[in-house]
Amino acid sequence: MAIRETPVVDWTGRFDSLVANEGDLDARDLDDLGQAAWFTGRHDVCERAWERAFLRFLDDGSGPDAVRCAFWLGFTLGEHGDAVKAQSWMARLLDLSERFAGDPRTDAIASLCRAQAVFLRGETEASAALFHVAGRSAAGVDADVEVLAVMGEGRALMRSGRIDDGVACMDRVMLMIGTGHVSDRGAGPAYCAVIASLLARGDMERARVWTRDLGEWCDAQRGLAPFRGECTLHTATVMQFGGEWAAALDAADGVCRTEERTDTLGKAWYRLGELHRVAGRAEPALHAYRQAAALGREVQPGLALVHRDAGELDTAWAGLARARSTAREPAARAELLFAAVLVALDRRRPADAADAAAELRGLAAGDLLYLRALSSHADGLVALAVGPFADASALLRAAWSTWRRLDAPYEAALTRIAIGRAARDAGDEEGAQLEFDAARTVLEGLGAIPDLARLERIASNAGTAPSPATGLSPREREVLDLVAHGWSNRRIAERLFLSERTVARHVGNILAKLGVPSRSAATAYAFEHGLVTAA
Repeated sequence: MAIRETPVVDWTGRFDSLVANEGDLDARDLDDLGQAAWFTGRHDVCERAWERAFLRFLDDGSGPDAVRCAFWLGFTLGEHGDAVKAQSWMARLLDLSERFAGDPRTDAIASLCRAQAVFLRGETEASAALFHVAGRSAAGVDADVEVLAVMGEGRALMRSGRIDDGVACMDRVMLMIGTGHVSDRGAGPAYCAVIASLLARGDMERARVWTRDLGEWCDAQRGLAPFRGECTLHTATVMQFGGEWAAALDAADGVCRTEERTDTLGKAWYRLGELHRVAGRAEPALHAYRQAAALGREVQPGLALVHRDAGELDTAWAGLARARSTAREPAARAELLFAAVLVALDRRRPADAADAAAELRGLAAGDLLYLRALSSHADGLVALAVGPFADASALLRAAWSTWRRLDAPYEAALTRIAIGRAARDAGDEEGAQLEFDAARTVLEGLGAIPDLARLERIASNAGTAPSPATGLSPREREVLDLVAHGWSNRRIAERLFLSERTVARHVGNILAKLGVPSRSAATAYAFEHGLVTAA
């Protein structure tokens, strides 16, 4: 469902207008100034304006308005990591709520705050019930408080394992925003929380729909600061899944350069690392993962897959084992398990791969297409290793069909490589090469260098690298020389009058023929064998 067309709001213009008349502002004007300052990222002005509005509301005898002002001030301070001040304001709010008990708005806000406090203590079942009560008390009274209460109930239910009930709450949140009764102040945090919950669950279908609507909402908020980074990051995640790697890279890089909130920044650095990794840029990927780790973000399975590309399989396995001991969210755990299947098979440990695939199968027992595709793909890879081959082909084709339905070209291409291997095992070399060709076209278009290298090794059935004198074509020798001198694919393409896609294909072929996992390894090989000309 698409929400209503979002009206454009010029927060910068509103802020400038209110500041120009700051000496004449009444309590509601000061509340508006606080909101405009919040939306434009002027945190100090926001805090001062809401403090003044709070005191002015009390002086005017408008206790419920003062309580609502205190709520948003505490909420905002918490969002920016100032827990001490946030808790102080929330305590003040609860004291005032007793004074003004019986007012519907005040009672709804107090109920929401109590539910949130229980949720933060980790009592998810109890908090879900309290959020439900808060939502019902806010219905028809304060749409912003109602939407935040329903959002909180959904998150609590999902963390308690009541996934379907939680998702129903999240859908209700989006429907509430779509009616137009929820203000922008309430819509922003609700949007971001819902999409984050869906991505954590692995619900890519819903996440893609709501991310589009979040983007439209963000675009309509001129001067928006608080949710811009998180909105962009959600968009980058969805774009990568859909094969728009260049646009996703630009988006994630932008968040890394501008975001202030620690949690969002850590996620952005991890996304940037993932985009570098799949393109074979190992050093930038490692740098991004280090930045993410410093901010407290889990960097597996991405880091393990970089080690896998470099042939460091024991290191990769150890990292995955450590991360699997703590991962709880379904999508994160499923991705760790799938990576464990890949690494275990590379380590020639099919039993370990089968164990990881079995656990992944349990996670995918529901109706989420993303988890089902991962599970079928993993089971197919295990069947390729241990048999029966007929099962492998059926499982892999089921996975490929689901990836296609989800419009996930990268995962679909990787599955076709495995389908080709199954065809070869069945004696159908022609069918295998057709699958390899189809996968190659997609991976070349994406620039997935490590996977292209693996594909070429599989397609040629070559276990060792040929000698440099006979294994590389003259053009590949020329490209290798430029790679060894540190040239990017774009620069090489301009020098040799080729497309970047063609250069990416040449680089993939070079890595495959030399039997090396990365550009840096190919550079070392080139210098070792005297294949580099003078700079």
